[in-house]
Amino acid sequence: MEEVYKDMVSQVDLAKLDSQPNPFNFSERVSQTNRFSHRNLAVQTEAPPSTTFAHTVGPAEITEAYSANYELLLDREMEREREEREEERERDLSRERGGRRTPSPGALDPLEVASSSGRRHSERAGLAGLGQAAKVVERMVNQNTYDDICQDFRYWEDGSDEFRPLEGSLLPLWKFHHDRSRLLVVTDLCWSPIYPDLFAAAYAPSGEGGAGPGGVGMLCLYSLKNPSTPERVFRAPCGVTCLAFHPKHGSVFAAGWADGSVVVYEARRPGESAGLTSCTGEGKHLLPVTQVRWVLTEPGEDLCLYSVAQDGRLTQWQVHSSVLIHTDLIQFRPDLPRAPQPQDRVALEGIGTCVAFRPDNEKVMLVGVDTGAVFQCTTSDTAHSLIRYPAHTAPVRQVLWNPYHNHVFVSCSVDWTVKVWLQYNLSPLIVLDLGGAVSGVAWSPFNSSVVVALSDEGRVYVYDLFMRRAKPLCVQSLVQRRRAAATCVSPSPSHPVLLVGGERCVNGHGWIVGNLICLKLSPNLRRVSKDTKSADERTAREIELSKMERLIATNKG
Repeated sequence: MEEVYKDMVSQVDLAKLDSQPNPFNFSERVSQTNRFSHRNLAVQTEAPPSTTFAHTVGPAEITEAYSANYELLLDREMEREREEREEERERDLSRERGGRRTPSPGALDPLEVASSSGRRHSERAGLAGLGQAAKVVERMVNQNTYDDICQDFRYWEDGSDEFRPLEGSLLPLWKFHHDRSRLLVVTDLCWSPIYPDLFAAAYAPSGEGGAGPGGVGMLCLYSLKNPSTPERVFRAPCGVTCLAFHPKHGSVFAAGWADGSVVVYEARRPGESAGLTSCTGEGKHLLPVTQVRWVLTEPGEDLCLYSVAQDGRLTQWQVHSSVLIHTDLIQFRPDLPRAPQPQDRVALEGIGTCVAFRPDNEKVMLVGVDTGAVFQCTTSDTAHSLIRYPAHTAPVRQVLWNPYHNHVFVSCSVDWTVKVWLQYNLSPLIVLDLGGAVSGVAWSPFNSSVVVALSDEGRVYVYDLFMRRAKPLCVQSLVQRRRAAATCVSPSPSHPVLLVGGERCVNGHGWIVGNLICLKLSPNLRRVSKDTKSADERTAREIELSKMERLIATNKG
């Protein structure tokens, strides 16, 4: 700059110019950033080994793996028991030499010995949690397999119900079956009162009295979380005709066999053996048991149940620790004439087919017989007050009390009718004609006026007696273009689904699969009033009770 401006600018002015910032390329220090230089570092390592594996796992592969592992465990258990016997023998020899006697092994409980040995072996093998983990994995596999059905169970709603408020539909969901139940008939269904997804199914051979091919039956515990495989399977030497869960103890349930035995099961007990069984010399029925029912007892008392069988006996059973103690309450006479009896006498004619206890007073019970009559009895120790309802002209299949109104009950029969009764009135309030033999009936657990009926031809009828009783809300056949034999129906107390059981019939295309099917109710079939939705449990029960009172006032007389 001195060479360019030496003649025009003094040295002092040039120094000032040098001290000023450049106005054409100026930037503040706060806007300046560090510039990092990129460096490339070469790393030389061997890549980790990788393989591609793909396989399809189904129930068959899981069963084979379980079987192989179970055989291996049995071999190890037998070897361990052999070593223990040798050691025990050596100890006995040493004690005999010393003059001491060993205690008898019969003093030990075999169930405790088996359970303790199984725990020791599982702990020794390090597989204590294998069963629980395998069950969780199995349910995950089933949930992925039946993903579309699971989505329908949770979210399906029939959109057409908005345009037809007095009609509904049923959506088929799962089909429950077992490998050895193909030639058997589902005779009874029962939901667990404790576990909302658990239910039991009783199987018997097709034919009268359960005398079918092989003559064996079974009892399966299913879960909605695993429709492919039962949770528990109990074998029986004959057909299982009926069953019932205990209302408080979720793992205890009773069943009736075709040979007249009454059996009490414990679901938590390992194995397939029965719990307590009635013996021939201890009050066993002589003919097939038609129904069993539990009653509530006080804390500290023995469990109590009742059974009715084709031999004409209504028996009370007290469940002790190792035996069932029976007390015969009523003896029906199948040889009595069906002619009208005097008004001061009630003849116990016919054979008992079903029994039901009033919810608020379990000393009052209803007994249906094969002559078509329904008897109201009392389980008091002093007397038996009897009322005879001329209900039907054919055998009564089922009788049930209303869960909301304690003086209303329903009965169904082979004479094609379903009748709603008011206690102490000898004429029915409502008569429903289904046009075919009725195999089962049930009250809805959510609505006091909804009745579900099942015909032998495999048609499901859903009535709302408060809205309309001349025509059902839904009539749906389980199988199209053929007659399906249905035997029992049971709505779930926790979910908007119901179970229908029957038998597998053969046609020109082979065996029809699906003798136990789960159906979901559309919104119109499970509808409750607007006041009930926003009310608490007590208020909702009062609303449902008032509906039945209005229904009785409308139809009485």
